[in-house]
Amino acid sequence: MPSSKCYVCGKTAYPLESYSAADNVFHKLCFRCKECNMTLNVGTFKAFEGSVYCSKCVPKPSATAVADDFKVKNALNAPKRKAEGLGAV
Repeated sequence: MPSSKCYVCGKTAYPLESYSAADNVFHKLCFRCKECNMTLNVGTFKAFEGSVYCSKCVPKPSATAVADDFKVKNALNAPKRKAEGLGAV
């Protein structure tokens, strides 16, 4: 049975000494946060774009281009309507 290669060090990672996360295989000692290098386990990691992070370092999703859409900008710049029936007492 062929074994997978560790995503970090590239060496053979046997099933009993490795974790599988974010569509990759890691040695238990290579399973560390990409940013702060903290040792992770299957309960503490967060996957983002093929890499693993701790809960403090995981990148936040960025805004999408939908907010810059022509229709959204027109709606935001449209003249505001005055509320009816809320006149002064």
